[in-house]
Amino acid sequence: MKNLSIRVSQKPFIDRQKFPYGFRKSGDFSIGEADILTGYGKTLLALECGELTPETDDERHFIDFVSGKVDADNTIERTWAKYVRLSRGKKHFYTLHSTAASNQSDYDEDYSDEAFDVA
Repeated sequence: MKNLSIRVSQKPFIDRQKFPYGFRKSGDFSIGEADILTGYGKTLLALECGELTPETDDERHFIDFVSGKVDADNTIERTWAKYVRLSRGKKHFYTLHSTAASNQSDYDEDYSDEAFDVA
């Protein structure tokens, strides 16, 4: 990774709402990505929200990246894009079992309860 001139955050970045056990233990990020988010996260969030004005070319490029003008150019931007996708995107949940309300008649139009009447 080339040496980027993006300011390191004064305090570590933690998102307890979406990643309650931290970035490293979430299983979504590599160790390097977790370190990037922890070290640069507060600065990147402040730049994205407009609370912090960019001072370097790399920070200005990051602003262009989050506004959609350019593609991710470095590891920090790719990691931030992954964080945004995972934390702000819709979380999909898959199950192996159907709901109790599902019924064979939902799937088969030829299904009839009369054929199985035992009384």
